[in-house]
Amino acid sequence: MSQHFLFRSEGGFIRIPIWGHIPLNRALKRILAHPAFLRLKGIRQLSFAQQVYPGANHTRFEHSIGVYHLMKLILQRIVTNPLGEKLQEGAFRFDEHACRLLLSTALLHDIGHYPHAHVLEEQAPIHNGHPVFASHESLIERFIHLEPEGFPSIAEILTDEWQVDPEDVIALIKGEEQSLFRKLISGTLDPDKMDYLMRDAHHCNIPYGSIDIERLIESFVPDPEQQRFAITEKGIAPLESLLFAKYMMMRNVYWHHTSRTFAVMLRRFLQDCLEDSLLTPGELTRLFYDNSDDKVLYDLTELLAGKQSPSASLLNLILQRRIYKRAITLVPYLNGAGAPEEWMFSYSIDHIRRTRKERELCHVIGRHHHTALAGHEIIIDPPSTKDIFDYADLKELRVLPSRKEHGAFAASSESPYVRFDDFGASVFRSDFILSFERYTKKFRIVCREDLVPLLIEHQEEVTDILRKA
Repeated sequence: MSQHFLFRSEGGFIRIPIWGHIPLNRALKRILAHPAFLRLKGIRQLSFAQQVYPGANHTRFEHSIGVYHLMKLILQRIVTNPLGEKLQEGAFRFDEHACRLLLSTALLHDIGHYPHAHVLEEQAPIHNGHPVFASHESLIERFIHLEPEGFPSIAEILTDEWQVDPEDVIALIKGEEQSLFRKLISGTLDPDKMDYLMRDAHHCNIPYGSIDIERLIESFVPDPEQQRFAITEKGIAPLESLLFAKYMMMRNVYWHHTSRTFAVMLRRFLQDCLEDSLLTPGELTRLFYDNSDDKVLYDLTELLAGKQSPSASLLNLILQRRIYKRAITLVPYLNGAGAPEEWMFSYSIDHIRRTRKERELCHVIGRHHHTALAGHEIIIDPPSTKDIFDYADLKELRVLPSRKEHGAFAASSESPYVRFDDFGASVFRSDFILSFERYTKKFRIVCREDLVPLLIEHQEEVTDILRKA
C-alpha cells in the first residue's frame, strides 16, 4: 500500500490554511513549480470580494492544492474501505491509474482561470455578436500545452511523471460526456466545492462556511450505476451543512452587492472600450489571459493613456474604490414565487438591450433634472442566469442504507441505493433547494451616488422603461 501513488511521500510538505501540512511527491512538485501553475498565485479566488472582506486575498493557487488534497483523502478512503472496494463495478474502479487521473485533474481544474474570469464570463463583453472572453474551461489546453522557456509543458509532466494522458485530464476538467469520472470533479459532492466554501469563509472571517468535511468524506461510497459517489446515513448531516453553507456564502459573499457593483462597472467599461474602438478584442484577451488581478487594471490604464472615452471614469472609480451605489433593488421571484419576472433575467443575456436601456435611463433622469449625463452613470445589475445549485446532480445523489433500521429500503428495491430525495431524512431535498435560489437573486440599478435620490423619485417610470422591449 505504501507504494500506491495515493500514499507516496518523497519528503517535504506544503502548508496552506485550512488543511495544514500536505505531503509532497515528485509528480506534484513538478506541477507546483511550473510557470503555468505558478501564475495562479496572481489570480484571486474571489475577484472583487476583497474590497468588502480585506482578508479575501487568497488565490487559485492554494485553492487548487486544497482540492488536490481533498480528492486524495476521498480516494484514500475509498481504496482502504472494504465497503468501497466491494461496491466498485465494471469500469468504475479506483485502481492506481484512475487515482492518478483524478488527482491530477483535481490539481489542474482551475488552470484555465484568468483575472476576474467569473465576472467576465457571466455577462461577457461582446464584439461583432460574439463574447470577447472565453470560458476558463476552454483555455485549459492553452496552459496545459504551454512551454515556457526552460520548462516542459504540463502535458509532458502529466505523461512522464503522472503517467496519465493529458487529453483525458482536459476532457475530465471540461466535463465531457465520455469522461467516466466527470461527476466526481463537478457535482454536489465535488472536492472543489468543499475546499472553496471552507477556504473562502476562513479568509473572509465569517462563520457561514463550516462543514464537517471529515465525516462527509467518511460517508463516501462508490455508486457505479450513476458513475459518482453516494453517501451512507452518516453523510446526511454534513451534506446539509455543505448545501446551507453554499446558500449563505452566495448570499453574503459571492453575490454581495459591492462585489457585483465592481463587476458591472468593469464589464460596462470594457464594453464601451470595444464599441469606441479604444481596444481590440485581441488586446483585451492578451491583457487578461496572461496577467494578475492586481496588475491588469493598472495595465488597462496605461494601455488607454491619451485615449478619450466618457466611460474611462468607471475604471478610475474602480481603482479608487469609489463605486456606484444601489438605487433600486427588485426581486425576480417575488415572495418566493415559482415563476420569475422574466424581463429581469433577459438583461443578463442581451448586452445590447442592457446598454441601450442604461443610456435611456441616463437620458430620462438628465431631462427631468437638467443634468448632463454621458450614458454610463446608471448601470443595470441583472440577476445571474447561472444556478447556485446543480439540481439535476442533486436529484441523482443516492444514499446507501447501512444501518439495520433502514433495512426496509433495501428490501423494497432491486438496488441497494435510495435516492437522497426519497430517503426522507433531510429537508434539503432538491425542490427545497429551489427556494434558496429564488430568495438570493436580485435585480439592481446602481448609479453615481448623487443620482440615487433621483432614480428613487422616478422609480415607477424607471421600472416601466425596463419592462418594455
